[in-house]
Amino acid sequence: ADTQLLAMSKNSQPSHQNKNLSDHRLYCMVPFIWTPKYIPSYHGIHKTWGKRCDVLKFMIDPIVGDNETGYLDLRTSGKGYELPDDVVVLDIQRPWHVCPKEEGGVCRNIWEKVWRSWVWVDSHGGADLADWFVKVDADSYLFPENMKHYVIKRGWSPDDQHYFGHILKHRARDIVPIIAGAAVFFSRATFKAAANIFRRFDAVVEPWNDVTLRGHLKCQDAYTDQEEIVTAVCLKEHMRVDAYPLLDEMGQELVTIGEIEDVLLWNRTEQGEWWYWKNKPRKHPKTGKDMHQCCGDLPVAFHGYRDPQWFFKLENELYSEVSDDKGNGWKNYRWRHPVETNRYFGRVRMAMKDVSRRGS
Repeated sequence: ADTQLLAMSKNSQPSHQNKNLSDHRLYCMVPFIWTPKYIPSYHGIHKTWGKRCDVLKFMIDPIVGDNETGYLDLRTSGKGYELPDDVVVLDIQRPWHVCPKEEGGVCRNIWEKVWRSWVWVDSHGGADLADWFVKVDADSYLFPENMKHYVIKRGWSPDDQHYFGHILKHRARDIVPIIAGAAVFFSRATFKAAANIFRRFDAVVEPWNDVTLRGHLKCQDAYTDQEEIVTAVCLKEHMRVDAYPLLDEMGQELVTIGEIEDVLLWNRTEQGEWWYWKNKPRKHPKTGKDMHQCCGDLPVAFHGYRDPQWFFKLENELYSEVSDDKGNGWKNYRWRHPVETNRYFGRVRMAMKDVSRRGS
């Protein structure tokens, strides 16, 4: 049986008694690229799930623009260029728009952006602003209040070490279990410790050296898009903190790594084993029922919505809120698997209403 799941009951014991959502402030950190293509996602997040974060910041590269509008380096040519107050320009050394390995293409230098983001958040008083922290992808739809209910129910304290989300174990032979990048959660204690580790990284010496692909899995700065791996390695190596699966009491997933309407249909019995299921326990150690299925009735994040109109669709489906957006194209959107999706959404709405009424 999975030792982390057997430990669930222990971790669920109420060591932290604050049961008010206001006592569990969430800092939402969104790595972002400031280009005309992605700016609609910025506005979509603001009008939907982002308004339920206690703090919301978008962390961008100093290079803004695109091929059509032209590129601008805000460090040298940004005078008079205005950005919203919640957009932070990081001093990232590797440009995202050009790189030697992908001439003319986009460089997937996500890890440098992530670790520099957490250092910035810590240097600007993040620990005083929030109790919990999440790195959330710009194509994820987040449920901040459900995450708060999750930690309250388990009696977790932000002053203890917690690193949690959708756990992946498909590379167990060469790395520790990792949290999928759709939504990576830290307690305040883990965030502070991680920022202190990242702050000690040396200046970039080999700017295009991808340590994760070469197999040199060290806690260091590197050119790589596999920030999940390096994060897990750093927390394990320096703090002995392991990734913890964000599951409900029945062992069902609360964070998806794909669009919810598709993931609802994933079934390891009918479709067979593939990397997603690798090394995940099949049966719940207490109930004996299938686990790691999608999804629990109080979801924490859905991933895979690069078209932000889907955020408005989800907002309307699950919160009965109608947020106007340019064109309101979401009103014409339809689910690919409407029967399964609508059945699940009905359970989610009922569970969210019930937990809101009970207060925890």
